[in-house]
Amino acid sequence: MFRGATRNLSLRQKLVILASVGVLLPIGVLTYMQYRSLTDLQNKTKGAFKDNLRQGLTIVEQRMKQRLEDIAAQTLKPVDSLQLSSPARTEEVERYLAGVKSSHPQIDEIFVFDYSSDQKAASTFAYIYSDAFVRVARTQLTPQQRRILFLFDKGLTEQSFLDDKRTYLFAHDVGVKGFISFRQGTYIFYPLGKSRVLSGSFAGVLLNDRFVSDDLMGGIIRPLVASHSPAMTITISNENQEVLYSNGEPQNGYLLESKLDPPFSSWKAAIGLKDTNIDELARDSFLHSAGATLLVLVFLLGGIALTIRATDREARLAQAKSNFVANVSHELKTPLSLISLFSEILELGRVNNEEKKAEYYGIIRHESLRLNKTIDNILDFSRIEAERKTYELAAGDMAVVIDNVLSTHRYQIINSGFDIQTDIQSSLPPVLIDRDAMAQAISNLLDNAIKYSGKVKQISITVKTVESDLCIEIADHGIGIPRAEQTKVFEKFYRVGNQLVHDVKGSGLGLSLVQHIIEAHKGSISVESDVGKGTRFTILLPLARNSEDA
Repeated sequence: MFRGATRNLSLRQKLVILASVGVLLPIGVLTYMQYRSLTDLQNKTKGAFKDNLRQGLTIVEQRMKQRLEDIAAQTLKPVDSLQLSSPARTEEVERYLAGVKSSHPQIDEIFVFDYSSDQKAASTFAYIYSDAFVRVARTQLTPQQRRILFLFDKGLTEQSFLDDKRTYLFAHDVGVKGFISFRQGTYIFYPLGKSRVLSGSFAGVLLNDRFVSDDLMGGIIRPLVASHSPAMTITISNENQEVLYSNGEPQNGYLLESKLDPPFSSWKAAIGLKDTNIDELARDSFLHSAGATLLVLVFLLGGIALTIRATDREARLAQAKSNFVANVSHELKTPLSLISLFSEILELGRVNNEEKKAEYYGIIRHESLRLNKTIDNILDFSRIEAERKTYELAAGDMAVVIDNVLSTHRYQIINSGFDIQTDIQSSLPPVLIDRDAMAQAISNLLDNAIKYSGKVKQISITVKTVESDLCIEIADHGIGIPRAEQTKVFEKFYRVGNQLVHDVKGSGLGLSLVQHIIEAHKGSISVESDVGKGTRFTILLPLARNSEDA
């Protein structure tokens, strides 16, 4: 049943069904799945975006840690090699600290607290600024100095719970409520010696507030924001909600607020978007992905369409060639059968009437000419396909060529009952033509007019000059050509898809050869037709311009 149904389908219908089932249906399913995937991705974009923000914060923290480690290694670690407890080395220590401060503008203050292990000086601390060397006893420490000692002890205690391998301590002091004299700011401490004990020996620096904001934070955050999302805003504040760094205000509030990891536990980061919101980002991401998918789909469908078109064309050409072989076989077999039949009758002497003999001889001659014409068409087509067809152009009179063609078709015209009306302008100017080729072209057009004339057997041939061209019109009152197929009738092997046409056998090469011949003469051919009313072919050939052309 299925085979019977598909057998009745045309080749193009089969290709369309194959493309729909085998290609377009899977593509449609994949496209729908991709759309669903993009929709799910849009819904998950918010969570993914926040995860990316957290990862970005981790990168910022790691780079700030590394930067502080570099400062500690360059400025504080060398203090370990100085003999702080020796009075003779006091000037050397002071020169070193002064040199560090002058070569590092990011440092506001540098200091050392030294707990001596010498029992004679067990209670002695040396508190040293780079700009003024001061050695004081424990009991003489100022509140600001005791605050620094407190921050060191606090940082050392926190370190023992978090990372005992860290070589430096970090503290951001927001001061004590009610004690406005305390110096607020960001400190780095470096324990001296192998022991890590509370109120032990350590060196430290107080960083410049502008350096912390513009360099330590801004110098790391700005490049990351510019390379990943220029619309992103980041604000870092301390435990008193004081802003340490900010690159702008968000449009619709913060998307993420999170405390930083140690050693920046007292800082909080808030991240938002300047000129957009996360819903717009999700929608833009969806549209970009959908656009890319659509573009790929368009290219894919275009390639499939071109493939189907090429396949359909090749299949139709193969079918046309098959029909051509069948039609040519019929075209050759029919005249051969008639020639064989009438020659056998004449050879056996079965016809005594001279008129009948003349009629039979005429039939044999006509069928021979018809056979010869079919063979000439096939040979000429073969030469054209191989690009070996040549034409010998010479000045000629188309009226003479047309008269010769009519004389060769006289028997067919009379026997078929046709009325041929000619309107040939007198004294036609010469044209450059290959006489045999033009005779073949006119003969093919006349042959078509006779084949497809139907009941009204009238054919008109008009020859006249139109400006600088010679105009030849061959018109019939036959079955006509549908308007949609008039541009295709000059294609090789093409025959109009009409049952009345296919009732008449033909090779499908006649009009293709005519067009090639006319164009080889630098002319043009056109067709006008109405179904059921007839067809008119118009040939325009350029006149010979001067005696040299002639």
